[in-house]
Amino acid sequence: MTPFIQPLDAGIIRCFKAHYHKQMCLHAIELDDMGEDDIYKLNLHEVMLMAKATGDAVSPEMLAACWNHTGLHGFALMS
Repeated sequence: MTPFIQPLDAGIIRCFKAHYHKQMCLHAIELDDMGEDDIYKLNLHEVMLMAKATGDAVSPEMLAACWNHTGLHGFALMS
């Protein structure tokens, strides 16, 4: 029932989180290579850039596959 109530739970959020986690790890490695003590240090601008890169990394095909998995594509919104 979850895909009908929360269609983004059908894999889109999981996919976004996986890509974001990759961005976070790459950033931490970069800070470690630069000799930073706090490798998880981020500012708001860096977070926004990482979120944008993450959104760009989620392909339209992946979004379509996740959406189709919900089975909601045949339903029309009622107004």
